[in-house]
Amino acid sequence: MASHNDFHLSSPPADCVCVWQILPPQPEANDTNPNPNNLEVAVPQTLPPAIDTKPKPKALGDKIGVHWFCILILILIIVVIIATVLGIYFGNAPRPNLQVYAVFVCPFNISGSYITSKWDFYLLLRNPYHNSFYYSLFDLSLFYKSKFLSGNSIEPFVQPRKDQRAIKVKLDTSSMYVEDRVMQDIIAEKNTGVVKFDLKMKVNIWTRWFSTMDKMKLYITCEDIMVGVSSNTSVGRFLGKPRKCKVRRR
Repeated sequence: MASHNDFHLSSPPADCVCVWQILPPQPEANDTNPNPNNLEVAVPQTLPPAIDTKPKPKALGDKIGVHWFCILILILIIVVIIATVLGIYFGNAPRPNLQVYAVFVCPFNISGSYITSKWDFYLLLRNPYHNSFYYSLFDLSLFYKSKFLSGNSIEPFVQPRKDQRAIKVKLDTSSMYVEDRVMQDIIAEKNTGVVKFDLKMKVNIWTRWFSTMDKMKLYITCEDIMVGVSSNTSVGRFLGKPRKCKVRRR
């Protein structure tokens, strides 16, 4: 057996190739150098942005938008309040009640395209309120459908509170020309024994409302006033119950 010295001093065979491997030195236990081989370590030049958890103040545009939104809501509330007040004011303002309770016509003659008639209308005007009504000139017009037949007026007067009065109005139609189509409708209704007419009125009244003197322009319509006219006579009378008229502000 060869000794340690012999093995150490012996030479390798001639046909062998000796390969040397250089291993990096191992750090000792107490070595604190983390990079013993002095290798370059790439360090990032920029760091990712940090997340800001603090609430950001609102932008100027957002503040302006909220401001205008609040203004629009306030304007809408004001408009609703004004509309409600006006509705109560005009809807509940005192106004008279009117009805037609009698009509008499004599004669009622049709000759070709002309009508001749004399009318007596009896109206009942009521003031159910604790306010007096001051009426201006009362304008009355008699229509058959949309055809004007006659008109008249009532002089201004004062109606005390809680008052009702009967008013007689005379209307004359002297040889009033009527278009053929309208005349045919009148004759057709007359042959049935009943002809319907409309009475329309315009008047201005003054009354005290909410501690002020209020002026109201009223438009009064009494529609479908039925007048019984026989086909072989020239006299007509009111038919049915008293006809209540519509009173509204103009």
